Amino acid sequence: MPMKKTVGAIVAALVTIVLGRYLIHGLWLASDYQAGVGTWRTPEAMMHRMYLLQLSALCIAIAAVLIYVRGVEPKPWPGQGIRFGILLALLTAIPNSLVQYSVYPVHHIVALKWIIGEGLLAIVVGLVIAAICQPTKPAA
Repeated sequence: MPMKKTVGAIVAALVTIVLGRYLIHGLWLASDYQAGVGTWRTPEAMMHRMYLLQLSALCIAIAAVLIYVRGVEPKPWPGQGIRFGILLALLTAIPNSLVQYSVYPVHHIVALKWIIGEGLLAIVVGLVIAAICQPTKPAA
Protein backbone atom coordinates (compact mmCIF):
# COMPACT_ATOMS: atom_id res chain seq x y z
CA MET A 1 0.00 0.00 0.00
CA PRO A 2 1.49 3.36 -0.99
CA MET A 3 2.43 5.54 1.99
CA LYS A 4 0.40 8.47 0.58
CA LYS A 5 -2.74 6.32 0.55
CA THR A 6 -2.04 4.99 4.05
CA VAL A 7 -1.53 8.46 5.51
CA GLY A 8 -4.63 9.72 3.71
CA ALA A 9 -6.66 6.87 5.18
CA ILE A 10 -5.33 7.64 8.68
CA VAL A 11 -6.28 11.32 8.34
CA ALA A 12 -9.72 10.46 6.93
CA ALA A 13 -10.34 7.91 9.70
CA LEU A 14 -9.23 10.43 12.34
CA VAL A 15 -11.57 13.12 10.99
CA THR A 16 -14.43 10.60 10.80
CA ILE A 17 -13.86 9.49 14.39
CA VAL A 18 -13.63 13.03 15.76
CA LEU A 19 -16.74 14.22 13.90
CA GLY A 20 -18.64 11.03 14.70
CA ARG A 21 -17.83 11.26 18.40
CA TYR A 22 -18.96 14.88 18.42
CA LEU A 23 -22.29 13.90 16.86
CA ILE A 24 -22.72 10.98 19.27
CA HIS A 25 -21.48 12.47 22.53
CA GLY A 26 -21.77 16.21 21.92
CA LEU A 27 -25.25 16.18 20.40
CA TRP A 28 -27.15 12.86 20.61
CA LEU A 29 -26.15 11.99 24.19
CA ALA A 30 -25.89 15.54 25.55
CA SER A 31 -29.19 15.38 27.44
CA ASP A 32 -28.31 11.97 28.88
CA TYR A 33 -25.02 13.37 30.14
CA GLN A 34 -26.78 16.40 31.63
CA ALA A 35 -29.07 14.06 33.58
CA GLY A 36 -26.04 12.49 35.26
CA VAL A 37 -24.12 15.72 35.83
CA GLY A 38 -22.40 14.53 39.03
CA THR A 39 -21.02 11.46 37.26
CA TRP A 40 -18.80 13.30 34.77
CA ARG A 41 -16.02 15.84 34.89
CA THR A 42 -17.11 19.42 34.39
CA PRO A 43 -17.10 20.65 30.78
CA GLU A 44 -14.08 22.81 31.59
CA ALA A 45 -12.16 19.84 33.02
CA MET A 46 -13.04 17.77 29.96
CA MET A 47 -11.89 20.51 27.60
CA HIS A 48 -8.61 20.67 29.54
CA ARG A 49 -8.12 16.99 28.66
CA MET A 50 -9.49 17.15 25.11
CA TYR A 51 -6.04 16.38 23.71
CA LEU A 52 -6.31 12.92 25.30
CA LEU A 53 -9.57 12.25 23.47
CA GLN A 54 -7.97 13.34 20.20
CA LEU A 55 -4.92 11.20 20.95
CA SER A 56 -7.17 8.18 21.50
CA ALA A 57 -8.88 8.86 18.16
CA LEU A 58 -5.48 9.09 16.45
CA CYS A 59 -4.38 5.77 18.00
CA ILE A 60 -7.54 4.07 16.76
CA ALA A 61 -7.17 5.60 13.29
CA ILE A 62 -3.54 4.52 12.93
CA ALA A 63 -4.14 1.01 14.25
CA ALA A 64 -7.30 0.49 12.21
CA VAL A 65 -5.67 1.54 8.94
CA LEU A 66 -2.51 -0.50 9.52
CA ILE A 67 -4.53 -3.59 10.45
CA TYR A 68 -6.86 -3.13 7.47
CA VAL A 69 -4.09 -2.77 4.88
CA ARG A 70 -2.49 -6.02 6.13
CA GLY A 71 -5.68 -7.99 5.55
CA VAL A 72 -7.28 -6.31 2.56
CA GLU A 73 -8.34 -8.72 -0.16
CA PRO A 74 -9.05 -8.12 -3.85
CA LYS A 75 -12.80 -8.09 -3.22
CA PRO A 76 -15.35 -5.24 -3.40
CA TRP A 77 -14.45 -2.61 -0.83
CA PRO A 78 -17.96 -1.97 0.61
CA GLY A 79 -18.30 -5.53 1.90
CA GLN A 80 -14.78 -5.49 3.28
CA GLY A 81 -15.38 -2.11 4.91
CA ILE A 82 -18.58 -3.23 6.62
CA ARG A 83 -16.99 -6.48 7.78
CA PHE A 84 -13.94 -4.63 9.09
CA GLY A 85 -16.14 -2.02 10.78
CA ILE A 86 -18.11 -4.73 12.58
CA LEU A 87 -14.87 -6.29 13.79
CA LEU A 88 -13.63 -2.86 14.85
CA ALA A 89 -16.86 -2.35 16.84
CA LEU A 90 -16.40 -5.75 18.48
CA LEU A 91 -12.85 -4.77 19.42
CA THR A 92 -13.46 -1.20 20.57
CA ALA A 93 -16.97 0.18 20.94
CA ILE A 94 -18.79 -2.74 22.51
CA PRO A 95 -16.16 -3.76 25.10
CA ASN A 96 -15.43 -0.13 26.05
CA SER A 97 -19.14 0.59 26.50
CA LEU A 98 -19.62 -2.50 28.65
CA VAL A 99 -16.62 -1.62 30.82
CA GLN A 100 -17.80 1.96 31.26
CA TYR A 101 -21.32 0.76 32.11
CA SER A 102 -19.82 -1.56 34.71
CA VAL A 103 -17.74 1.22 36.27
CA TYR A 104 -19.93 4.34 36.06
CA PRO A 105 -23.39 4.63 37.59
CA VAL A 106 -25.22 5.29 34.32
CA HIS A 107 -28.57 4.08 33.10
CA HIS A 108 -28.46 1.04 30.83
CA ILE A 109 -30.00 3.11 28.03
CA VAL A 110 -26.89 5.31 27.99
CA ALA A 111 -24.70 2.21 27.62
CA LEU A 112 -26.94 0.95 24.83
CA LYS A 113 -26.65 4.32 23.07
CA TRP A 114 -22.87 4.15 23.46
CA ILE A 115 -22.85 0.71 21.82
CA ILE A 116 -25.17 1.75 18.99
CA GLY A 117 -23.48 5.09 18.30
CA GLU A 118 -19.88 3.96 18.57
CA GLY A 119 -20.69 0.67 16.80
CA LEU A 120 -22.18 2.47 13.81
CA LEU A 121 -19.25 4.88 13.85
CA ALA A 122 -16.85 1.92 13.69
CA ILE A 123 -18.68 0.65 10.61
CA VAL A 124 -18.47 4.08 8.96
CA VAL A 125 -14.75 4.24 9.79
CA GLY A 126 -14.33 0.77 8.27
CA LEU A 127 -16.05 1.93 5.09
CA VAL A 128 -13.93 5.10 4.89
CA ILE A 129 -10.72 3.10 5.29
CA ALA A 130 -11.84 0.47 2.78
CA ALA A 131 -12.82 3.12 0.21
CA ILE A 132 -9.41 4.78 0.42
CA CYS A 133 -7.31 1.62 0.73
CA GLN A 134 -8.75 -0.26 -2.22
CA PRO A 135 -6.09 -2.37 -3.86
CA THR A 136 -5.00 -0.81 -7.13
CA LYS A 137 -5.85 -2.92 -10.12
CA PRO A 138 -2.87 -3.97 -12.20
CA ALA A 139 -2.64 -2.32 -15.60
CA ALA A 140 -4.23 -4.43 -18.32
